[in-house]
Amino acid sequence: MQTQTTYPAAIARNIANEMADLALERGEGLTRKDFQDFGYTNEQIDAYSQQAAQIHSRRSVRRVA
Repeated sequence: MQTQTTYPAAIARNIANEMADLALERGEGLTRKDFQDFGYTNEQIDAYSQQAAQIHSRRSVRRVA
């Protein structure tokens, strides 16, 4: 028998998208310190920064075009 839990289901995060969104909102590139201030760990920054930069670049180009 399963018991009901008050905890919601886990929500998957797309960290690279989050990082790209932050850069787009700020209108500039962010430094490692900026991302750390937003709560990202060095491991997350290292793992997702390249992908976030690519996402940021694609979204920036779409805005201009």
